Amino acid sequence: MGIEKKKGADVKNAIEYLEWRFNRSRELMEDVKYREESLRWLNVAVQNDYSYMFQWMGVPIIQFPSDILLIQEAVFRSKANKIVEIGIARGGMTLFLASLLKLIHGSQESTVIGVDISVSSHTYDALNNSALKGNVLLIQGDSASKDTQAQVSQHVKKEDKVIVILDSNHTHAHVYKELQFYSDMVSKGSFLIVMDTAIEYLDPENVGEDKEWSCGNNPKTAVDEFLSRYPNTFVLDEELNSRSLPGAAHGGFLRRV
Repeated sequence: MGIEKKKGADVKNAIEYLEWRFNRSRELMEDVKYREESLRWLNVAVQNDYSYMFQWMGVPIIQFPSDILLIQEAVFRSKANKIVEIGIARGGMTLFLASLLKLIHGSQESTVIGVDISVSSHTYDALNNSALKGNVLLIQGDSASKDTQAQVSQHVKKEDKVIVILDSNHTHAHVYKELQFYSDMVSKGSFLIVMDTAIEYLDPENVGEDKEWSCGNNPKTAVDEFLSRYPNTFVLDEELNSRSLPGAAHGGFLRRV
């Protein structure tokens, strides 16, 4: 029996299992029915605020569980000790990332650099009252400004292993500027993760009339332009993207080469 014919539970060897999972996930992404049903579910989930239903250490995380697990895999694979998180919302994802760094590196230096144009008092309180506050550095400012980029750069050393996660203003222009500003901080072999590329696949009524972004003007279109202009710096990581549906970051997991 070939490996592609087996069920996951039937594959005993660890290396064989990883091969099986990768092949099976690629098949899923190529399955038209699976893609259609995933995107249909995604639209219903967004319509019903599904991503707002979860917490990490008591703090709202505002992400899809599937995306959280894939980001965890990226952090573990890269062994990053610095994560630049652009857009921190209520702080739950910041705490999650700090937790991962603490588990991976123990007492060694590791930091999540959280950037937001406006950090609310409840977010400050949630992070500062956490046992992980020593692993978090907050910077308030426009992520697409050179001043904010300079502040972030001061805390990133040449020897650091760095992941960057973009999750702030979702317009094409803003995300593209962030990609240009922060991509150089990403270490070779590490990840640049662009959230909410799924806006490209949402029905217009699920995006909201009050939003600046939309189908054709969102993180996915910014990623497409970035990859076309800088083809030899980043690639779409097939291992992560092949499992990114349903989720908010389909086509948003980039790896530096």
